[in-house]
Amino acid sequence: MAADHGHLDAAAALLRGREQATVLSAMWPGQPDRLLSAILAESRARDIGLTLLIADVSGRWSFLDDRSEQRLSDGSLRLVTLAGGVPRRLSSAVEYYPDSLYEIDRYIAGGQIAADIFVARVSQRTVASGFTLGTMVGYSPAALARIGSAGFEVGHRESPVGKQPVIERERPMVTCPAGQPAGAGDPGRPAATSAAHDRIGRLAAGLLPDDATLQLGLGAVPEAVVPHLAGKRSLGLHSGIFPASLQPLVASGAITGARKSYGQGLHLATGVLSWGPGSGPRDDDGRLRLVPVSVTHSPEVLGQQHRLWAVNSAFEVDLLGQVNAEYAGQVRIASAGGQADFFRAAHRSDGGGAVLVLPARTKDGHSRIVADLGCSRRVTSVGADIDYVVTEFGVARLTAATAGERARRLIAIAHPEDRETLARNWNDLSG
Repeated sequence: MAADHGHLDAAAALLRGREQATVLSAMWPGQPDRLLSAILAESRARDIGLTLLIADVSGRWSFLDDRSEQRLSDGSLRLVTLAGGVPRRLSSAVEYYPDSLYEIDRYIAGGQIAADIFVARVSQRTVASGFTLGTMVGYSPAALARIGSAGFEVGHRESPVGKQPVIERERPMVTCPAGQPAGAGDPGRPAATSAAHDRIGRLAAGLLPDDATLQLGLGAVPEAVVPHLAGKRSLGLHSGIFPASLQPLVASGAITGARKSYGQGLHLATGVLSWGPGSGPRDDDGRLRLVPVSVTHSPEVLGQQHRLWAVNSAFEVDLLGQVNAEYAGQVRIASAGGQADFFRAAHRSDGGGAVLVLPARTKDGHSRIVADLGCSRRVTSVGADIDYVVTEFGVARLTAATAGERARRLIAIAHPEDRETLARNWNDLSG
């Protein structure tokens, strides 16, 4: 993504006088790709050692060009992910924090994750008003409170979604105009729903009671649950992301938040996603609130939410219920995000539940239910926090189940051709 003179001037101002710099970017879609491209170009031109902390939920990394990728090998550029996806080709060269999103936000607020410059894409509705964080609040309030130097791409024609924090114009900052609205071009859009996804969605939706408060993870499989929630009543929303697919449920009155025990009557999220102009969540009734990660993912806040149901997907689950949501084979392509925050809270919630949804097999025909994650892949969510695992072959209830019961129930919902091997492997593991 090429940077223009306005972005290059802003980058020069932010980097002036520095020999080394650590830049923290807002979470996508608040990630200012053109300003980041300009910072990379300016740091390369001035031979400034650069560390870039990012959370690219789209997984596209549009800010990175070939010359910047070459700097990874000589050590003059360091890339660290806080959340979001990682391109396969860069997985081995990119560092990461193995922490949940709540912990990432806490470390930014406390200064353990430190940066010299914070950059974000923001929105401005009128010339006189301050700025809002647009479609992603995330950890930006923690960063703004801690980091003195800030650079903003300003979308002057973009209206903020929902009520959210305001950045006062008096704050010291460098600004440049934003280009195409964040979220356009469909980056990160879930793949088309398959018949298997639809069956998984129907089975998972059947677990959720009326009056449940929903957290929905990213991806085609969790979103396949949404159409099957249309007959529910008085659902609530307390989630990291408010995806576009939930808008019809809000419009129909299925999601009202009327029975929530925290944030009653409000739809709480830290960001919204849309798949092009006009397709994103609207706030027609003024009940959508975009709040920081310190609220959406907080153990204390989530602990007040009764009937909290978390629905998330992963790459693999083993026969003890341990979840891998980061590694595809031996390649790390995703971050932990908020999955563990919400699974743990939903598991402990009065009347709630933690639901893992995933197809029984990969596209290449490998079982997503494995005997043991072992040491080669990181455990994103521990088995003790998982109440249900759902594949197209059924539902495995793990709550209060012994290790042997867990294994047998998970084997029963694996692909039929994988069950014998899984049973044999479990017998070998259990001695």
